[in-house]
Amino acid sequence: MEKGKPISQIEVARIVGVSRTTVSFVLNNTRGKHISEKTRQQVIAVARSLGYKPDPAAVNMATSREGAMSLFVSHSESAFSDAYIVRLLEGMGPVFHKNHYDLRMEQFRVSRSDYVEAARRGAYSGIILLNTHANDPGVLSLKASKLPFVVIGSIPDADLVQVDIDNGEAASRVAEYLLSIGHRDIAVIAHAPTTFFAAKERLSGFFGTLGAAGVSVPSERIRYASFTEESGYVAMRNILDSGSPPTAVFATNDMAAYGAMRAIEEAGFSIPDDISVAGFDDDVLSCYTNPPLTTMMLPAEGIGRKAAETLLRLVRGGDVARGIHYLPTNLTVRLSCREMQAR
Repeated sequence: MEKGKPISQIEVARIVGVSRTTVSFVLNNTRGKHISEKTRQQVIAVARSLGYKPDPAAVNMATSREGAMSLFVSHSESAFSDAYIVRLLEGMGPVFHKNHYDLRMEQFRVSRSDYVEAARRGAYSGIILLNTHANDPGVLSLKASKLPFVVIGSIPDADLVQVDIDNGEAASRVAEYLLSIGHRDIAVIAHAPTTFFAAKERLSGFFGTLGAAGVSVPSERIRYASFTEESGYVAMRNILDSGSPPTAVFATNDMAAYGAMRAIEEAGFSIPDDISVAGFDDDVLSCYTNPPLTTMMLPAEGIGRKAAETLLRLVRGGDVARGIHYLPTNLTVRLSCREMQAR
């Protein structure tokens, strides 16, 4: 070594007998890398004995490109106020933080799905993708990029890693419950257009069970919201304005159900005496509505935790089965539904 010449990571790696990349990870304190404590201490000791001094610019570049995961949300109207998304983040956060990864969130308009560009710009180690929808080229480009990612939801592609509930089966159980308490005149508010897979599956399961019981839902009893409470309110107003009120309404998420309840009350009807209301999600606020909301429990924290754990395995090169990893759910019966009374 020439006297006075700065010591390089390559020289440290040669003496320790490891790769320069391993030395870089140790000296830059890169998070989320599996390096034995013995190797770590050897690298530090050799670097210290040789008087190694890191390049500040190189350190900043290295550390800024490591240790970050992101939740990509494919709709932007209510990403920061949607209780389901908040609960997902609550499930993901502890997993990532325990393993020394930052967790961030990015929003995308439905018409924009440049996930790969955003992933590279953010230098993310992995991505969790939420609210995927039909004809979304971003999913295919993300798959082709080889960047580790997990989908929350169900996309008809068995080669993706996905975490979800069986939305169709869960909505079918809501239909069974409403039928069991005598309802036949039922309105439906979808929380999103059917280009979103979850909305499509919930409607399919709900209508399928009604149809098997000989019950149909006319078009004027079906409306589509856009994830928000306000859109659920507008949808319910439209249903009430189209004719006589239904005996029950099923909203395919709780946010839409909250809006529907407000519209029903403003129109002078009582819940559940005049109109029963059922939702889907079991958000925190659902037990505090007046009356408390009957809703299909969606284990959001569990889904977030499972997605985070699965993504960590992918990032670390672990073996992860492709296809959908289903979590169980159940119907929470409260006071917003009652047995059908003769009119």
